[in-house]
Amino acid sequence: MHHDLQQLLILQTRDTALLAANLKLTAVLDQIAELDADLAQARQAASDAGVSLAAAIKLREEVESKVESLRVLQERRRQRAESVRTARELQALSSELDLARAGLLREEAEWFRVSEQVTGRENALKEHEERRAALEAEQTTGRVELERLRQEAEAARDEAQAARQAATGELSRPLLVRYDRLWGARSAEVVVAIRGDACGSCFTSIPMSRRNQIKAGTVLDSCEACGAILYCGDNGA
Repeated sequence: MHHDLQQLLILQTRDTALLAANLKLTAVLDQIAELDADLAQARQAASDAGVSLAAAIKLREEVESKVESLRVLQERRRQRAESVRTARELQALSSELDLARAGLLREEAEWFRVSEQVTGRENALKEHEERRAALEAEQTTGRVELERLRQEAEAARDEAQAARQAATGELSRPLLVRYDRLWGARSAEVVVAIRGDACGSCFTSIPMSRRNQIKAGTVLDSCEACGAILYCGDNGA
């Protein structure tokens, strides 16, 4: 076996372990992200309900102020009626009072409508707040466990990264660049055993002369079809 092959196989094993550690960490982080998204959605719903309630309360206050102003004006008209002397003036003022009373009734009806809206939005806000609080309580235990798993996964990832880094120190820079380029481009192993007379990855036939050189360890050769670095498997070449 070529003297660099053993180190390449070690590096490949370390990279496989690092990949598994990263996948495990990603899975844990995805679960945490799902909890965060659910909680953020519940909090946003409660916040939106609060904004909606505030808008309804403001509208009720505006209508209430308008109703109060109309009541004051109506009272002033009634007071004026007490000093009216002619029938024509009294008739004109009576018509004005009737119109004003109709307007006041409309605004009072609007106030009741808006008040009902406020009550409905208060209930909606309460429901959203209760749902948010329940979700936070529900997630508490799960988050503790996920945090433990995250710390374990990060420690395993860091350990695998350190082991991988140690393995790279035994390889020449050109060979490491070659390996890393293959590892980044392939979805399969980089260092592959010859199976029978073919590449163990893509099953492309390897000429006997090249198989003999690989077996003798005189060359570090690659598959012409898929680029995998080849070595002799347990069954020989």
